[in-house]
Amino acid sequence: MSQRRVLLVYTWDGNGVPLGPVEKDQPPQFDVVVFDYSGKASPVDGIAMISVRTECKGEIFREVHRWVAASTIDYEYVGLLDDDIETSWSDLNRLLRIARDHRLDMFVAALSHDSYYSHRQFLGRRGGDVRPTDWIEVMMPFYRTELFMAGGGYYAGSISSYGIDQFAMPTLQMLRGFSQVAIIDAVVVRHRRPITSDDKVFSNGRNAHQERRLVRRKAMAQVAAERPDLLGSAWFFRTFAPWDGPVRFLPLRLLAPVLWLRAYLAKQRLPLTIQSPPGLAPRQEDFLA
Repeated sequence: MSQRRVLLVYTWDGNGVPLGPVEKDQPPQFDVVVFDYSGKASPVDGIAMISVRTECKGEIFREVHRWVAASTIDYEYVGLLDDDIETSWSDLNRLLRIARDHRLDMFVAALSHDSYYSHRQFLGRRGGDVRPTDWIEVMMPFYRTELFMAGGGYYAGSISSYGIDQFAMPTLQMLRGFSQVAIIDAVVVRHRRPITSDDKVFSNGRNAHQERRLVRRKAMAQVAAERPDLLGSAWFFRTFAPWDGPVRFLPLRLLAPVLWLRAYLAKQRLPLTIQSPPGLAPRQEDFLA
């Protein structure tokens, strides 16, 4: 049986040569679409293009979601690479072979150690090909198409894309059964520019970190509505209140021992005889703060 096709969307600012940082050393085993985020570029011969002016990557997710929804092609994966990712067609071909071998639902290539980065865990490590992880950032993700399409409600409300990676996608993975997520250390790419989205205020009046908090709240509300049994689980706290997260996550994280004890006693059918710390009595609305 033939494999489903893969869509790779590579962004472009509309200046210079599209796909400039890509070494075209062998035929790509995927469909390539250039996303011109200036919205002004003229068509380039031989290159499929989406041209829409956007402020940041959340809107690119939204437009690619629309494009895939309108496509007649049944894609297996959708990849969205920033225009400052230095890579090659051969490396991306290899990345896809490894992802298919491991039946991954979401994956990313590792970053070289001379790359600009926000999260150290995405730097390449020696000694293995595939490293399981809870989430991958939006710089160059590949998603199983069904998972990518499930995120439309999150893309519609985001300009920056902040929070889609850490909160929305892990939520959709858990709720839709897409559990195989990994960093592929066997393939290393280079990120060439510093991160610039942190301090911008977008046309909706919010900055990236404010959008991130809204995505987190929306994702927790979705969990509460669709899988309330996950509230208070190890996955829940690891996703929404990691120990290495912002200080504002700490009150939610402090609920963990109380809720784990309550769940244990419920299984044993024993009454809970301790009092929750003042101000930390667990209620469902606490999870949505």
